[in-house]
Amino acid sequence: MSPEVPASHPVAAILSEFGGLNVGELGRGMECARSDVVFCWSPHEGYREIAEIGDLLQTELACFATAHNHHQSLYIDSGGRVFVVSPMMSGIGLMRRTFGDAMERALLGRKASPLLLPSHDGEVLLRGSPQIMSIGELKTG
Repeated sequence: MSPEVPASHPVAAILSEFGGLNVGELGRGMECARSDVVFCWSPHEGYREIAEIGDLLQTELACFATAHNHHQSLYIDSGGRVFVVSPMMSGIGLMRRTFGDAMERALLGRKASPLLLPSHDGEVLLRGSPQIMSIGELKTG
């Protein structure tokens, strides 16, 4: 694991317990495709969305897995919320507020809640759409 992530961050416990494990398989899911999950330390820092979420929520995010045949990256923040970043989604989504719920969602093929960030141009996701969670809702909920 990276020395930049403190031992108290949830990613330390996840990778200690599951590091190197590959679970799930691709296929038809309940709302979208089911995903495989490969638990591994991955210092993905190139995603603008992750840096923006970290700044907005004043939290530290760390990548703990790849998913969907390595087309998605899963991040957990210091509060235990799990986010997914995918070039296919062109953005970031909240998987769930706990690790267990997020893994269930990925493995059963349930959709993440897309997040509309202040920097998003709004061409694909529109404010006010009921399936989109705002940063304000994430902070208060």
